[in-house]
Amino acid sequence: MTWADMDPATHPFDPGRVLAVVREVVSSSDPATGRPRGLVSSHSVACGLAERYGPWAFGWYGNVDEDPCAGALIRKPLGGTAGDLDAQVQGYTAVLLEWRSWLEELAALFAESAPDVDAEAGEEERRRSRERGVAPVVALVVERTGAGELWRAACARTLTWYLESTGMSSEDAEELADDVVDGEFESWVAPDAEAVEKARDAIGKRDA
Repeated sequence: MTWADMDPATHPFDPGRVLAVVREVVSSSDPATGRPRGLVSSHSVACGLAERYGPWAFGWYGNVDEDPCAGALIRKPLGGTAGDLDAQVQGYTAVLLEWRSWLEELAALFAESAPDVDAEAGEEERRRSRERGVAPVVALVVERTGAGELWRAACARTLTWYLESTGMSSEDAEELADDVVDGEFESWVAPDAEAVEKARDAIGKRDA
């Protein structure tokens, strides 16, 4: 999924209605089995939420883990037993709200770190604008994940979205973010200033 799929600016959301919407989704029929989605799988619930809200509401799936050392973006149980739909509604609502809050935090950081650059700006100026956001983005992901086992996947995805927000194509952004994270960062280790600086340099060298 791209940043265009996730960007809160283009995907309106009313948090006041989320509990009711999640309750409807959890109780709705899974198309493959006919059973309530909440009794089938988290994937089924995520698909139902995406149908209601758009692709951003699927994004939390795969980013939730109770283990504080996992390096997941959301460390929260989905809640309830397989047959306890009310508990599931509460759990999925909490996760969806936390995911939305994360996307809104990213959007604000992206806007602050890489403001629009005039179309007439030179290539070097556009590169500097893009470089400016790398360290804050990495720092935010480290803070959120605790630099646990899986934090690099979250970092690569977030850097990809950041680069897309600066105008880089999705394909180039994903390739560059993956190369930078694989080359400079390690699991279980928060990157030091030198590693972050190397990541900035690698991103800055890519054509703006």
